[in-house]
Amino acid sequence: MNKKTYCLNKDGFCFLPKIFSDRESLLARAALWDVINGKYETGRKPENRFWQPGDDPYSIIKIDKPHLCNKVIWNLITNKDFGSHLAQNTNAKSVQVWHSQVVWKPHSKNNKGNAGWHRDSQYWPFWTCDGLFTAWIALSNVSNKSGPVRFLRGSNHWNNINGMDFFNQNISDQDKIIKKHHKNQKIVDALLKIGEISIHTSQTYHSSIGNKEKKPRIGMVVHFCTDKAKRIPLEGESSNYLDQLKDHSIAPIIYKR
Repeated sequence: MNKKTYCLNKDGFCFLPKIFSDRESLLARAALWDVINGKYETGRKPENRFWQPGDDPYSIIKIDKPHLCNKVIWNLITNKDFGSHLAQNTNAKSVQVWHSQVVWKPHSKNNKGNAGWHRDSQYWPFWTCDGLFTAWIALSNVSNKSGPVRFLRGSNHWNNINGMDFFNQNISDQDKIIKKHHKNQKIVDALLKIGEISIHTSQTYHSSIGNKEKKPRIGMVVHFCTDKAKRIPLEGESSNYLDQLKDHSIAPIIYKR
């Protein structure tokens, strides 16, 4: 895979050069493991936990906003070089992190390591689609056997496909649905070295399958908005969710020109 051949606007994703050193990546990995085990160095809890100590050790470990809980993780996602690269690749005047996740995938059994095909935008009713991106920081080497993130090339230009969902682990059924709409689709695996990064748009369909390596596949997910992003007024449960953008101790601005 020649990572330089992919264009964010055309293909829906792109790959950055190695930004974080092995040392920075390993420190962040250790800090995330602390958060996973309920150790919050800052005294602040994560926004949500989808896995607790003692839960199934073969399931995907997903925790929202771990950057609130540990200074090392905070320093990782607010790194100036990181912010500059995100701005350069999205042609942005400003970059603000509004959400983050750790996705720690241990050795998988059955379908437990699968994350179904989905678009990030389908879970964000409070945003329009423009100016919304996700950066995926590899905190372990990601091989084709470790359950890498997989992108459907050009899917950022597709119409919505019903039946796609991150939490649907039956990917083979989803594949059949996709083929009915797009017979000649191309899947690209994000094979990354530790410290490398991928970026995809909010409209890009992506998934991952099980980790067949013995070691966990570890990614830090950073959802960010640029100056082109616009809020959608809502009523009800999520109506005030993006008010956090005003609080830079939750949603830091990591680039501005």
